Amino acid sequence: MKRLITALLLYGAITNTATLSAQSSSTPSRFTVSTGIGIFPTYYKAKERSGFLPVSVMAGIDVSKTFTMGAYFGYSSTTAKPNIFAEGAGSYITNKTKVFGLRATLKKEFSDRVQGYGGSMIGYHHADVKEYNSTTNALLIRASDAPTPFDPNQEKGKLVYSAFLGATVKVAKMVDIYGELGYGISIANFGVTVRI
Repeated sequence: MKRLITALLLYGAITNTATLSAQSSSTPSRFTVSTGIGIFPTYYKAKERSGFLPVSVMAGIDVSKTFTMGAYFGYSSTTAKPNIFAEGAGSYITNKTKVFGLRATLKKEFSDRVQGYGGSMIGYHHADVKEYNSTTNALLIRASDAPTPFDPNQEKGKLVYSAFLGATVKVAKMVDIYGELGYGISIANFGVTVRI
């Protein structure tokens, strides 16, 4: 319940900031759509190998020249290296993760082509973690008190709060490339932004 109240308060503060920025700006709204690739998965420390690189899609609206509100979606699919347990059975873990979020971003222009930005995101992180037999690839269901490489009773979804920093470089009239650090579907991302 505390998390829900905190999330609602944070969302209300972001919305009020956006409304005030919109009232003080004479700049027409501008939409952006970005697609990105994670340089390595969030679960890199767990020595997991990824089926493919983490991907993300963002959509934003410039409320003012320096403030943007946006939506975020990220997806990652990873498979851990097989492990052998005491009973001699081998298994591997898969993790299909989705992140949905709302982002508030402050921007600063450093030149006609380069812009820095930073902000925060409130989102929902859903991790579908499963264990499979290394030999048969059959799904393993273990008792809650049995030895296992992950907690089978852990919640699949949770609210998350994160911060990010990044920069964009204009490469064409309506196209930028960007690089970003922060918690999301990957710790480090790069991609392309199209301004509409």
